[in-house]
Amino acid sequence: MTSATIHTVVDSSVDLSIVIVSYNTKEILLDCLSSVQTHTTTIGYEVIVVDNDSRDGTVASLKKAYPAMRVIENSDNRGFAKAVNQALAVSRGRHILLLNSDTVIRDQALATMVAYVDDHPDVGAVSCKQWTGDGHLNQTCFPFPSIRDHLFYSALFQRIAPSMQAAAAATQAVDCMQSQDVDWANGACLMLRRLLLQELGGLDEGFFMYFEDVDLCQRLRRQGYRVHHLAEVGIVHLIGRSSGRDRDRLQLVWEFSRIHYIEKHFSPVKRRLMKGWIAAGTGWRLMQSMGCASVEQRRRRIQSCLTTIRRLWRGPQSSEQALVYSSGGQG
Repeated sequence: MTSATIHTVVDSSVDLSIVIVSYNTKEILLDCLSSVQTHTTTIGYEVIVVDNDSRDGTVASLKKAYPAMRVIENSDNRGFAKAVNQALAVSRGRHILLLNSDTVIRDQALATMVAYVDDHPDVGAVSCKQWTGDGHLNQTCFPFPSIRDHLFYSALFQRIAPSMQAAAAATQAVDCMQSQDVDWANGACLMLRRLLLQELGGLDEGFFMYFEDVDLCQRLRRQGYRVHHLAEVGIVHLIGRSSGRDRDRLQLVWEFSRIHYIEKHFSPVKRRLMKGWIAAGTGWRLMQSMGCASVEQRRRRIQSCLTTIRRLWRGPQSSEQALVYSSGGQG
């Protein structure tokens, strides 16, 4: 695992260190911070924002609106895991909250989560309900990934057997209206014990973005701790607003992270099976990309597919390199 060495001093007066990674999300980030301030009044907390080289004036706006808040300015986009570890290294809270910039806090939700972690020493991480902006409940808790999941949720399976795919998905769905222990919960609003997170070495920086929350929950559970979904409280999560809109690049990062997770947590036999399945799917997408109307879109998708195949064949390489290769530069 590649991760930061984290040496911090805990301040008992700070119950919670809220870590937010930002990349060109100025307006929604300011809304998020305002909601934290309004709805977190009964615990001691600090907010640390790590900005991954935003070009929309995020840092200047933060310094103007919250001059006392700690802001870490990166000169490049270092991804989610590295940015979180930067914040961990300077944080002071007893607990750590990973919070997306496209979220809105409600009704003392964070204080309730802190109280739950304090009252249950065998819980390593706790999540809460996440609602969309128009009032629908997001699916945020899941079983750990398996070969069956990857097959059932593939685009090919959806195309040839949509009703079977829907039935399979229904049997695996976690009821997020009920408080319960889960395999993993997404990192959009995930609270963790700080000492435990330090022992684990923080987030695995082999994940540029995606799957780092799955990996983290996997490691927590292997240490004997529970991951608990707390349905008594909820936040709003405006899904996708914090990750940008370049779907081809995001697909590439997702594939790299999926491959890294498989290499890390699957047995050798299952690893080979999954890599073969990914290669087949990538080959299918490569053939489909030939039909793109736009020459530039076709070029980008072909490069993305070839980069994924190279990753499968040659082994680990940085997701940052993949981004540069697939797009001709960093955006």
